[in-house]
Amino acid sequence: MAKISNILVVEGVSLPEPSKMDQSDYDISDSERNAKGKMVAQMIREDVHKLECSWNLLRPDQYMIIRNAIKKKFDLNVSYFIADTGGRGSLSMYAGDRNTPVYCYENGQPVYKNFKVNFIEM
Repeated sequence: MAKISNILVVEGVSLPEPSKMDQSDYDISDSERNAKGKMVAQMIREDVHKLECSWNLLRPDQYMIIRNAIKKKFDLNVSYFIADTGGRGSLSMYAGDRNTPVYCYENGQPVYKNFKVNFIEM
């Protein structure tokens, strides 16, 4: 099987290949219980995509490629294989909270372990 290059592209920048990339989609609804205890719900939006990415180990240059690509945080053009469409596509997403643990230092430069960022469809 051929390996896909540019597996994750953000704002036109090919990111280092994630060690793990989990996709999920969720629905946004407004719901409450009425006086009889029955649920009353209204679907606001269906199939909002979320992409959870993590990298086991990143050198400083790789880390900065990611950080610079997500600098504006909102309205990021994210391109990847979207499972529920069966093909590659681009979505407008925002970058969630980042987790950046330093694993060790090599020649005075940090090496990052288990860096994580989520991309959530806008």
